[in-house]
Amino acid sequence: MGGHDARAIANHILDMAKEHGREITVMQLLKLIYIANGWSWALLGKQLVRDPVEAWQYGPVYRSVYRDFNKFGSQPITEKSAMLDGALPYSSPLMDDEYELLRGVTVHYGKLHAFRLSDMTHEPGTPWSQIKENKGTYAEIPQKLIKSHFEKLRDEQRERRRQKEK
Repeated sequence: MGGHDARAIANHILDMAKEHGREITVMQLLKLIYIANGWSWALLGKQLVRDPVEAWQYGPVYRSVYRDFNKFGSQPITEKSAMLDGALPYSSPLMDDEYELLRGVTVHYGKLHAFRLSDMTHEPGTPWSQIKENKGTYAEIPQKLIKSHFEKLRDEQRERRRQKEK
């Protein structure tokens, strides 16, 4: 099982958002990590985040990220996830393709309101909705389900592009 610690990915997203003058809330951050992991499966063929993701009431949640950032509530996050009483931020070096994918997700989806991101992950047929309906709240969303969902989105986008080019 590959991938990075979800808190390290969260810190990368916070850095990238800051570079673009954006503030990120916990709800946005959780969705951005989930979306980045999904697109990593579909575009890079690999898992970006190694932590399990669970189907909570308001969408997919990485428990470790939620635990570290929930103190901000609905306010913008102002510090990174860190260990040793905040002395050592979680970090993980990214491959170039992972960095570019994460930057793309942060720039494209990071401008969307948390509720819009939530709506996207709650649509019928999404991994979150399937698991929440069949297994209940707090059940883990299997990576293979995330992978197949984002591969389907990728294929639909490619098909729409092909249709426009005709």
